[in-house]
Amino acid sequence: MKKILLSFLILSLLPILAAEPEDEIKALISSLDSCKGCVFVRNGSEHKLDEAKAHLLRKYDAAKSKIGSTEDFIKGLASKSSITGTPYKIKFPDGKEVESEKWLTDKLSELRNPSPVKKKKGK
Repeated sequence: MKKILLSFLILSLLPILAAEPEDEIKALISSLDSCKGCVFVRNGSEHKLDEAKAHLLRKYDAAKSKIGSTEDFIKGLASKSSITGTPYKIKFPDGKEVESEKWLTDKLSELRNPSPVKKKKGK
């Protein structure tokens, strides 16, 4: 059973591990869905996460020829307004805010280095 679970885990991670920057960037943008109840703050205005995802995808599509890595995407496009320079933020349901660069960088690290499956007690 452990071998089957490990094989499934490895196979499910292969697309992320072998991803081109575009695939990884799209997976990163989709990871905003994991932030339940959060809003995206852009230039002082709050936006639903679907709007934020669409905005980030438009920015990426317009500049993808200049983006060599997911880190380039985060720093160059997904962390601040290209017009005002104002940092984007993620606002949590409790009101706490974090800059999108930190949130996305942390999420990228999770995508690249998923936590190992925890063993159940007694097994």
